[in-house]
Amino acid sequence: MVELIDRLRTALAEAGLERAVLSHPETLAHLCLFDPAVEEWPVANPFVASPALLSLTLDEATLLVASFHAAHAARSPVPVEHYRSYDYESPPDPARELGGRLVIADGEGPIGIEASSLPVAVADVLRLDGSELVPIDELVIAARKTKLPIEIDAIRRASHLSDIVQRAVKELAQPGMTEAEVAAQAQAAMAKEAGRRVPAILTVTTGAATSTGGWEATDRVIQTGDLVLCDTSPWIDGHWSDSANAVCAGPPDADQRRIFDRVRRALDLAIELCTPGALPCDIDAAVREELADLGPTYPHHTGHGIGASWSEPPRITPYERMPLEEDMVLAVEPAFYAAGFGGIRLEHVFVVRAGGNEILTRFEHTL
Repeated sequence: MVELIDRLRTALAEAGLERAVLSHPETLAHLCLFDPAVEEWPVANPFVASPALLSLTLDEATLLVASFHAAHAARSPVPVEHYRSYDYESPPDPARELGGRLVIADGEGPIGIEASSLPVAVADVLRLDGSELVPIDELVIAARKTKLPIEIDAIRRASHLSDIVQRAVKELAQPGMTEAEVAAQAQAAMAKEAGRRVPAILTVTTGAATSTGGWEATDRVIQTGDLVLCDTSPWIDGHWSDSANAVCAGPPDADQRRIFDRVRRALDLAIELCTPGALPCDIDAAVREELADLGPTYPHHTGHGIGASWSEPPRITPYERMPLEEDMVLAVEPAFYAAGFGGIRLEHVFVVRAGGNEILTRFEHTL
């Protein structure tokens, strides 16, 4: 992971910054493998002053976390310091404890901060010596727009878990099962494969509701002939993957087969068009044109970058003109939705390669 931190240091230096305090949960997971299972505390943890902080200079790095999360920081490639988050001998005061351990990164000039995630109280401490705070949220994301081999390997692992989910949903999507049962058992299959709980977006939508693009699983019972739409994005070791598929609960009818084949053809086209130098806006237009004769096209992007964040630039949309580069990792997801029919969305994640793109989500899209 050291090469990821060095890459960010280079970007900071090019921006004239010698020090930064990083706080976004995805940044900390990406750079330090610090990814506490926040789903265990779905609203808040009263003993932790969130978030953890990574103090970074051109020469040193320190991860500051609550002692409550010491085990979650065990794999950090940088030195870790803890602040007292709770013990039974004295009242909890995590904000004060954090402030007492927060040391302003050595160096001169402004301090780069992830303004979207840094608490005001922490920002006030950083300003105590008169330092200027400079937002670097976009810089952090831009620094990782092309992926190093270590990142591609991590996304490949996340993609394997995405494949596990899609295979499980295909097997489980039977008449009589509820959406919630299918989603829960698919989540369990992913955890079994990973050997740990895996935070993930995992939506399962069936029947007429698939025409909306899908949402959280409900207690709806799957009926014979229903389309079952699943979209999943596992997050593990600081990296995301993403895939979508539609299957049929029972033999698909002629219209379902026809539309599925058209969307799959659009998916193949999207992957083919994502070459170094291509403009996302042109790709978006071409993929929509492939499906235009079916009616209004899908009301969302054609695709997006993925890696440390679930969705990051470049986004394959009508507005995006950032040229694609080799070693970017993208997800593309053309779709068709219509009232009275339902919805089909198919998605793959792949690495942009000059000699042909490398698909990381290996699940085969079939009805």
